[in-house]
Amino acid sequence: MVDIEKIEKRTVRSFYDDGLLEIALGAFFVFLGGWLFAQAAAPEGSGLGAVLSALFVLVIVSAGVVVGRVVRFLKQRITYPRTGYVSFKKKEPNPKRRAAAALAGGLIGASLAVLYGLSPSVRTMLPAVNGLLFAVAMLLMANRAGVLRFHVLAAASAVIGVGLTAAGAGDLKGVGLFYGLFGAAVILSGLAALIVYLKRSPRPAADASEGPDAH
Repeated sequence: MVDIEKIEKRTVRSFYDDGLLEIALGAFFVFLGGWLFAQAAAPEGSGLGAVLSALFVLVIVSAGVVVGRVVRFLKQRITYPRTGYVSFKKKEPNPKRRAAAALAGGLIGASLAVLYGLSPSVRTMLPAVNGLLFAVAMLLMANRAGVLRFHVLAAASAVIGVGLTAAGAGDLKGVGLFYGLFGAAVILSGLAALIVYLKRSPRPAADASEGPDAH
């Protein structure tokens, strides 16, 4: 009997083989870290700080669309010509999973809002909180896709976040530094995966021989 779930899990794992999602996502994290750091560094009450704060939500909302399109663009030019493209019929969304995801997102957002509204000494814990939350997220991804390097990224996230808090990096500046450093780690992970993928999966000879004189 064919194990459909096992095949689907293998397909999910193959999606991450080229490291392109990590490169795109890591680049966004670096950008977000720079944005938050600039927002924290702007003088209180300045026009720049107000603009950065007002546009922050737009940046976050646009992130998924931008990252998704960049990944699709890169995969069409790098991955699909080498290893092809496989997709499964989409399953109907599970109401319980959607409710759980919404509840988890709401709890995380509410807890961060409460934490930020507390005393400055408590807000300095934000880098560690972000680091631990991303560590949990990476572990969940590692479990779902079976990708070993995601465990390494989970450990890196926790170490970076807790380390910044222990070093007294501050609240918003510390969070900006966390995203910048973690984003760099994600990019390096993706680049390493991409190098291995390109060596293991060269373009087919027919593609390589095409040129202006090919008939």
